Formats: sequence, structure tokens, C-alpha cells
Amino acid sequence: MTRPFAAVRSLPRFGALLLLLMALLALPNQAQAQDLRSEPVYPTVQSSAPAEDEEPVLIPRVTAQQENFYLAVSDAAQNSVNTQEILAQVRESMDLSNAKILVGVDKEPNNLAGASQLVRGLLLFGDSDALSDDWLENGKELGYVGKGWIVVGVMLPEDPSAPTEVSVDPGRNVTPVGSGAEERVQGAGRQQFESQNYTQGIIEVARASATELKAPRDSTTTKIIGFGLLGLIVVGTIIATFIVRHRKARAAAATARSKRGDMLVELLRQRALRLDSHGAPHDAGLAEGPSTQASAAISTAIPPLNARARQLAEQYQDGGPLDAGRLATMESTFADQEVLVEGIKVLNTLLGSKFKNKDDWNAIVLTHRERLEDTAQFLNIPSAGQLECVPRLRTLIIEHTNRLDEVRQWTGGSRQREKTTAQVLDELWLMRQELQREQSTAVQQARAANLKLVDSLRERMLGASAAKVYSDPLSAVNRAYTRAQEIAGKNQQVNP
Repeated sequence: MTRPFAAVRSLPRFGALLLLLMALLALPNQAQAQDLRSEPVYPTVQSSAPAEDEEPVLIPRVTAQQENFYLAVSDAAQNSVNTQEILAQVRESMDLSNAKILVGVDKEPNNLAGASQLVRGLLLFGDSDALSDDWLENGKELGYVGKGWIVVGVMLPEDPSAPTEVSVDPGRNVTPVGSGAEERVQGAGRQQFESQNYTQGIIEVARASATELKAPRDSTTTKIIGFGLLGLIVVGTIIATFIVRHRKARAAAATARSKRGDMLVELLRQRALRLDSHGAPHDAGLAEGPSTQASAAISTAIPPLNARARQLAEQYQDGGPLDAGRLATMESTFADQEVLVEGIKVLNTLLGSKFKNKDDWNAIVLTHRERLEDTAQFLNIPSAGQLECVPRLRTLIIEHTNRLDEVRQWTGGSRQREKTTAQVLDELWLMRQELQREQSTAVQQARAANLKLVDSLRERMLGASAAKVYSDPLSAVNRAYTRAQEIAGKNQQVNP
């Protein structure tokens, strides 16, 4: 502060007076700017909407019970009624009634719109069982009160000179005794209410409810006994029926096994003859190629398989009882025959002239392309780039795509002299085996890295599952080759 005043003394007197005058003129403007800055940026408007009522709506709970009579009195009405006297006086009237009566009592002021809303609150939010089970579906049309129940609401006034409001809601199967029964219930105890004898007024209302409204007799005990006896009869009938059906099912199953056995006898013999007469070709391809190995394995597996098939057929040629185990053996042997028959058929077809089976070659190529697309889909999985198999998979996609294009040209006839059918089949087979190994490795690495893999994609990429998924000619031959190796292995175990 000292520095500004020293500067003023050094100026001429006229200059100092001019500076002082300018400072005094600037003081109101700064105050006005400060006031303007203290005002809100946007104008405010006083809301004219009414404040919401946040006071809760209280529903009285059942405070006293005597057999089928329930009394729910709110805290506000506790000092106005005598609960024990009500229970004692209503007992005799309840002996004449088959209904369950719930009487709710509340006193104004409260947030309820009269006795009718009190009744609705007792039903929906009370602690009794008076609410009908299907109230949500049929409450509006058929009523909310359950069968055998009568719900009464009594709203005591805040001003003793004001009238007491009574509302009654009977259940669906509760019928009035004469016309105007509900009006008589609502008018009962009016004199007592007018004289502020609220206890006696409630007693009269409860008595009128028990006498003016009629509910059917509760036949629960009789029903329990009847249902018990009926249940025993039903259980006995079910057991007897189960035994009869079980015997019939066993007889039907035995008959079905016999019919299937008769059919399998002929099928096993027919397939054995076909395998003997149409064996796998011996000049399939290169000595170490998969085509030659498959042909040799199938040829080796045919004799023991046919021997077992003929033995099973001979054992059951006369028909008769056939157990499930023997039938299962016949079925599995026939299934092995079918696999080998299909493999031989496809192998002979592929090794013939390619111009006669162009569709088969195209089917093999198309299946391989589909598996390459699965490989590309695998590479697009989030975080798949961290796996060690990724570079190899990318290389396979490119290499195999180019080689498949060459096979397509070969099947089209442009390169028919360069390679034989056996060479092309071996090439496609080796490509399929190579891709299968890499895909299985990729699935294992993905599982180790906890990568999320779609089940269908995993099934198509795994070796055992993929063999069941694809149905192209090469897959059929490969299944026959695999099964032939298994048959040969079992035969060596039986005959070491």
C-alpha cells in the first residue's frame, strides 16, 4: 500500500487530484460489477407444482383372532374399542356361520379414502389369507376376496358427531340371506356408533356379517379323507397299470428285437457278400500314401468283420428270443460293415476316371475350403493373435487355397495328364490331415489361454468331432480307414 501513495506524492498536484478523482469514479462501477457477478447466470422460476404427499398409508394388522373371526385394529383406533369384549360377544354368532370374517378398524384422520379403501388395503397389504389366489387375473371381474371369506372395514370418524362408515366385501361363494343383506350389514350398529359406543357397534356389524351372509360348509376334512382314499385307489391303479404296461413293454420290446434280429440276419449276410466281392482297390496310389494305406487297412479288416457277421447271423438264423446285448452286437457289426462298404465305394469311385465323378472331387474341395474358413474365423477371435499357432495357420490358409485352385483346374480337365487320380487324392488327403493337426493344436492352445471359442467352431476343428461333422467323400473314406484300423487292432487282441 505504501508504494502507490509514494507515486502520487511525486506527481504534480493537478495530476494527483486527477488520479484521485478517477479512482473515486471507478469505485461504484466495481461494486456494481461485483453485484452483477453474484447474480445467477440463468433466471430461476418458482415451481407451481404441488408437493407430493410422502406420508405412508398404514394398514392395520390382525391384532386378535378367535377361530374364524379376525380383528385388525389400527393404533389410532385402539383407544376407541375393546378388543376382548368384541371377541367374547361375537363368539356365539360365529358358531352359526361357516365363513371366515375379517373386521378391520381404523380412525380418521388417515390417508385412506374411507372404509372401502380400508377393505381393499386389508386384502392387498394385510397379513390375512382373505385375498383370492387369482386376484391378479380375475380380481376386477370376480372380486378380490377369497372363497369363504367376508371382509368388513369400519372407519371411525375424527369428529364424534360425524357418522361411522362401514364397508363389506363378501367372497365369491358367499351368498346373501335375502335381498339387501349387505345394506343390513352396513347399517348394523348405527345407533351404537351415533352414541360413540364403537365397541358395541363393531359387535353388531360382526354379528350381522355372520348372520346376513351365508358361506358353504368347509368340507376340508371330508375332502382330505376322500382324497386320501382316492389317492390310495389311484396309486394302486397306477402300480397295477405300471406292472401291466411294463410287461407289455417287455413283450413288445422282445418282439421288436426279434423282428430287428430277423432283418439284421439278412443284412449282415448281404453286406458280407458285398465286401467280399467289392473289396478295396490294391493299386490305390503311392506305397506310403494314405490311399494305399487305407485300402490295405480296409482289405485287412474285411475278413474278420465278415466272419463275425456270419457267425452272428448263423446264431440267430432260426429266430426266437434275442436279448438286448446280442442285438447291440449285431447292430454294431452291421454299422461297421456299412462304414467299410461306403469307404470302398467312394475309394473305387475316386480312383476311377475323374470325369465320371467330378462332383465328388468338387465336394472334397468345397469341404476343405469350409475348414479353411473355420480357420480364418478362429484367427478373428479376440486375443487369438497371441497364440503360437497363428503364423502357421495363416500360412496354411494361403498355401492350401492355392493348391485347391490347382485341384479345381485338374478336375476341369486342363491338367488331366499331369497327375493321376491316386496322386490327387493323396495330395488332398495329406492336406486334410495337415489342416486337422494344426486346427486341433490351435483349439488346445486357445483352451490353455482361456479364449472363448464357439462350441460349433470347436466341434468342427477338433479331430474326433470333425470326423462326425463332415460328410464329403474324403471324410467317408477316412472314417472307413479309421474304423478298419480299430477292427484290425481288436482282432489282434483276440488272436495274439
